[in-house]
Amino acid sequence: MKHLYLIAPILAVLALVGVYLLIRANTRPIPKYDSPEVDVDWSAEDYYRHLNVKPFSGREVHKLLIKRTKQKPGVYLESLEPAMDTAGLEVINAFHQVLGDDYVPVITSGNDWPYHARKSKHYENKAIDFRIKYIPLEQRREIVNLVTERLSPRFRIIWERGDAEHLHVELAE
Repeated sequence: MKHLYLIAPILAVLALVGVYLLIRANTRPIPKYDSPEVDVDWSAEDYYRHLNVKPFSGREVHKLLIKRTKQKPGVYLESLEPAMDTAGLEVINAFHQVLGDDYVPVITSGNDWPYHARKSKHYENKAIDFRIKYIPLEQRREIVNLVTERLSPRFRIIWERGDAEHLHVELAE
């Protein structure tokens, strides 16, 4: 009776050793899981051919937007509204029409930058910014006009000038 207080710690240690041995004895292989997502890496011809055969899912359209653009470091686009993915592809098409198919547009902002206006559509995942700063002025005008023509009135297109000149595309409410 004198050493009765030692029974609880000894039982706890034995329980831990038992759990450890059970874990070590479980040598079943971890099952392999293949993701059902399809990696989309098509040429423009394959893309249009595929559109005629089977429509894209929203996730595939988003992946296509990501693959057809470069993103400034820190840009967050994962929660974009599906309509913004489609609008982004229209903007990319305008860039390609003016600058050629080899040009890769740069997205400078999605929902990631803490210095937008307080009620900016960026914070609602309803706006994207494209860099146009280093494009010659006449071609910038042509891109802005093409994008405005294609996306108005459902989207607002703003050519924001200054040090961080860019093309702002937002969903109109």
